Amino acid sequence: MVCSMVITCLGKAFQKPLNFLAALFANLPYDRLPVIMKPSHFIPPALALAGSAYWLYHQNDSIRELTEKTRVIRERVVLFEKASAGATVTLNSSKDGNEHEEFTLPDGSLDWKLIAEMMAETRGNRGMPSNIKAMLKLQQKMMELTEDEIADGLEKISALDLEPSVADMIKQSLLSQLGEKNPKAALAALGDPITKQSDSLFWTQKQIFGKVAKEDPAAATTWLDKNIKDGKLESTSLNHHQDIRLSLEGTLINQLISSDYAAAKSRLDAFSTEEKSNILSSTPQGLNGDGAGNFLKLARESLPPEEASQTITNSLGSTYYDDLSKISKDIKNIPLSGTEKSKVVERLASNYSANSNSKSKFDDIYQWSKTESPGQEATIVANALSNDQNRLNDPQSGLKKALTVSESLGDSDILTSFVSKFSSEGNEMTVERQLEKFKDPALAEKYRALVEALPKDSSDSE
Repeated sequence: MVCSMVITCLGKAFQKPLNFLAALFANLPYDRLPVIMKPSHFIPPALALAGSAYWLYHQNDSIRELTEKTRVIRERVVLFEKASAGATVTLNSSKDGNEHEEFTLPDGSLDWKLIAEMMAETRGNRGMPSNIKAMLKLQQKMMELTEDEIADGLEKISALDLEPSVADMIKQSLLSQLGEKNPKAALAALGDPITKQSDSLFWTQKQIFGKVAKEDPAAATTWLDKNIKDGKLESTSLNHHQDIRLSLEGTLINQLISSDYAAAKSRLDAFSTEEKSNILSSTPQGLNGDGAGNFLKLARESLPPEEASQTITNSLGSTYYDDLSKISKDIKNIPLSGTEKSKVVERLASNYSANSNSKSKFDDIYQWSKTESPGQEATIVANALSNDQNRLNDPQSGLKKALTVSESLGDSDILTSFVSKFSSEGNEMTVERQLEKFKDPALAEKYRALVEALPKDSSDSE
């Protein structure tokens, strides 16, 4: 509930002013986030929460990446809700607090050594600076930096003998801000490509490269090709999901699909079938505009039919909507096969459910599915139910909800489909782990009976 409100409200309200703070707090481990709250002094956790919402609101990544970002937002939500029980924090906790709050040298430039010291203190103080007022003033000064001042700051940070995590924290903030002003300059300032997803600058690089690819595909292509030629994007991982080059190729191809289809096709043709599938699966497509049609064409021309269909489903099904009628409007002109449309509709309905607080959402999905995917309404509702309940990690509550929805809609197939999905098609280990969390023995036995009544796969009966 809170996540949905955060994304829809804060995401739009706190855009550029929170770019610096979003990058700053995104780097902090959860156990070091600021746990504070006095009603009149709750700005830092609220801004951290808003910054996280901004981070998610502006990204257009794969479901895997989106899941990770959603996890971070939920952690910020927990922080925000628990903050009221935390300790009181004063705006200036030390007598000499005013002495350093300007963070400037005599010539008026920022004192990066002092800023770094504050960042180091923040990491060692559960994410909370001792001088909140100074931190907020620093944020304002950082937001006012020109491109040249940001570039100068990056040079000075690199020259200082700093703890790597602190240096990266400041670099990420500066690069993110420069990326808003001049993406190509930010990409150049980044230096050699970041090749490890564990590096805190990885997401900053992906965001900046995506902006360049959107604004100037030729420049993005030149940057990527040069780094490939120089051997700076070679991957040692056997996992294609960890291959940074494939990730960047996906970002570039995602833009070329609409602006230069031939170039997108040419780049994709250089890869194996498995790599093509990975690249296309990491390029989420909206359902409107030329991109969706061209994406379908590219997938079908580049992959075997079954893989193309799966890739199309993964990509088009990764969009999030807050209005089912908008899905109907956007999907009607996309040339999907019957099976593809059914799977895409199922995924989009689940995404809608995850972000909806409406008490009637399952009834709405059921009625809507009758039009968009006739005959599949029970499966679509059950899938949305299962995904919602998996996130709550409360199997007993999940079963009760499924019983209620199934009875309310008068469709017993919803309950059967839910149990199948929720139990991973009757997987014994999954079911036993779930049953351990039941508190009501009667409901536990009912769930066990429902699982045992599921149709058996022919391979299981042999």
